[in-house]
Amino acid sequence: MVTVGRMTEEDIVQLARLETVCFGLLAWTEQGLRDELTNETAHFFVIKEDGVIAGYIGTFVVCESCYVSNIAVFPEMRRKGYAARLISAAADNARSLGAQSVSLEVRPSNSAALSLYASAGFEEIGLRKGFYREPKEDALILSLSL
Repeated sequence: MVTVGRMTEEDIVQLARLETVCFGLLAWTEQGLRDELTNETAHFFVIKEDGVIAGYIGTFVVCESCYVSNIAVFPEMRRKGYAARLISAAADNARSLGAQSVSLEVRPSNSAALSLYASAGFEEIGLRKGFYREPKEDALILSLSL
């Protein structure tokens, strides 16, 4: 059984581990994730398979905009459509809060993510020079109209 729900305190340790697996030294810490539980603009969703965390998405909704800060799925849980389900849940939530668009940055070299975002309806709207550090790379800015 696969479920999507809001991030809770009980999810934090596993999500910090997921962050380390996916983002290494640039990973969010347990405390960083915990702080978002009380941030009114933060909307983090977790996807679980049979009660086990498979991935999550972190978004911030301010006025009419939603920004995706992170999306991550454990490597062994990928290619099951979980990232797409997380994007859908976040977009539905943003729409319900009055957002008119969702934006994010992605590495031009991340072909899997680019394919995922294209299939979700995101379009390239710009470029941020030198956005990523480790390794250094520009970021494509993508947007999804709600």
